[in-house]
Amino acid sequence: MVTLTVEPPEYYPVIDKLFAGPIKDALEALGVELVDMKAGVKPVDRTIRVAFIFEVRKPETFLPAELDSILSGLLEKLAEDATKTFGRLYEARFQVVGFRVVEAAAETKKEGGRLIINCPDDIRRTIERLGKGLTIYLKDKRVKFQTLVLSMPSDGRPKLTVTLLLPEQTSQADKEALARELEYKASSYLRTLNADYIRVEARVLDPEDRAVGTVMGRIDKIEREAEELAEMEEVRELMSALGKTRGS
Repeated sequence: MVTLTVEPPEYYPVIDKLFAGPIKDALEALGVELVDMKAGVKPVDRTIRVAFIFEVRKPETFLPAELDSILSGLLEKLAEDATKTFGRLYEARFQVVGFRVVEAAAETKKEGGRLIINCPDDIRRTIERLGKGLTIYLKDKRVKFQTLVLSMPSDGRPKLTVTLLLPEQTSQADKEALARELEYKASSYLRTLNADYIRVEARVLDPEDRAVGTVMGRIDKIEREAEELAEMEEVRELMSALGKTRGS
């Protein structure tokens, strides 16, 4: 579980909704495990300035500069979306003024690829069993992979996204074929686990892919969360104290 720390803490709901979730999703889609996130917030006039520290575990194929470049673009996009959604309600602008990436302590080395599960607790046991089954399936097929990520929405929607990160560049045709195999296999396993109501979508990425754009293309979700934030009593009080009243 990712630990999020926000200073001052009254900004926690805002950072959690508008930044933390999409950042975690985007990094996991690239095979990067986000272990800890710290955010510092400082309002200046009608600008809300934010700085981040990310503690991560990343594949060896990722150079530090490469990850920095991905995060820079992602944070810029998130700040823009936060301004267009939540910010417009209070005539405020979000600005990411900086970030730093630090390496988390290495985990005990295990043979084969890594499995990451991101789902509600009430379905976790089923998804963990599915993940182990897919891992065995991939090893039996001698598919070399770095990370297998199984993600479900926190709001309980029955949709499972299976993301497989390969260590080497692979043809688009081979990736699409493997994605179809994973969708079929995952659906089959879910039927066995009495969870065939869950819809499966699989994607296979290699080091040349950039999943951030796909992950960040969900502006409708960001707009819903901005509206939810605006209705929270503690957030309304915070913005009012800063002299930012909600517009019509």
